Amino acid sequence: MKKVTIKDIALIAGVSRGTVDRVINGRGNVSEDVAKKILKIANELGFEKNLIASTLASNKTYKIAIVSPDPESDVFWSQPSEGILNALELVKHYGIIAEYYNFDISRKDEFCMQLENAFASRPDAILTAPTFTAESLEYLEQAVKLGIPFITINTEIRHPGILCYVGQNSYNSGYLAGRLFHLRLHSGDEIIAINLGHKLSNAQHYSDKVSGLKAYFTEHQMDNNPVFWYEFDQFSDTEKLTEFWMSIKSAHPRMKGVFFTNSRAYRIVNLFTEEDIKKFDIVGFDMIEPNIKLLKEDKIDFIINQNPIQQGYLGIMNFVNHFILKKEISKTQYLPLDIVLKENVDFYIDFFNRN
Repeated sequence: MKKVTIKDIALIAGVSRGTVDRVINGRGNVSEDVAKKILKIANELGFEKNLIASTLASNKTYKIAIVSPDPESDVFWSQPSEGILNALELVKHYGIIAEYYNFDISRKDEFCMQLENAFASRPDAILTAPTFTAESLEYLEQAVKLGIPFITINTEIRHPGILCYVGQNSYNSGYLAGRLFHLRLHSGDEIIAINLGHKLSNAQHYSDKVSGLKAYFTEHQMDNNPVFWYEFDQFSDTEKLTEFWMSIKSAHPRMKGVFFTNSRAYRIVNLFTEEDIKKFDIVGFDMIEPNIKLLKEDKIDFIINQNPIQQGYLGIMNFVNHFILKKEISKTQYLPLDIVLKENVDFYIDFFNRN
């Protein structure tokens, strides 16, 4: 029987040999749908069996501990989880064992407890969203001593012990928000940045977003459009959240734009009066159902999509590339930032549903 080659797979898949090579060897950014197609064809032709014969023969297993916010505590995290599951299904033949350690995103103690549990399981690597910066850096030091590589998604923190980071460039996403606001501002209009969650001082990606937003206004000499930021962690209490929002409106009569640093824009936008809807321009993050609903109702103006499904997917694929295929991987892997509007949101919904 003729040996199946990368060229054979490329011809059937209708892609270049380079694209097939990147998928087979876990290198570079290839869209999830294309990667699925290539791996399916490779498997059907028997190429996959040839590729991993030595791995199967060794009967070795690799354990990855996934320390991630529970989607029950924040619906956004259902999307990275979906990407993780998709990738695990594609690479299950490599003998990968995944163990999950979910935590409530608002509970620092749970985050620390689950990382302790993950370390105790003696994994080959840990994939995590380092939600609490100071604590994450402490555990990274521990990981370095134990020789356990860290793969991080969604939140970028700088540490030599990180195997790789996959996610958005948070500073650039804030800068992008500044550009979007610039399109609609007049002299004297104020921008309010709101973080509904734990403090910016211990949440690197949130503070990076605010820094990027402010940098845009500084670089474009928009001194007459000041940026103010607030944080509030009791967002689940509607009464307290309403008081918080009313206090901001009272303090900032010249407020024009509202920037939300995470996926929780809907929490406050759902409190808007008709006057608020007409007056304020809203930029938020992430295509979760309540945000999409408000976008379609013209209550949110822009959603910046951070490709969370791809974050989870590539997190696992980097594990495969490093441990099984023994390939070099890029330490920093930024994903595209999509600007989602009412006019194009259905395209993104259809695309995600297909993949």
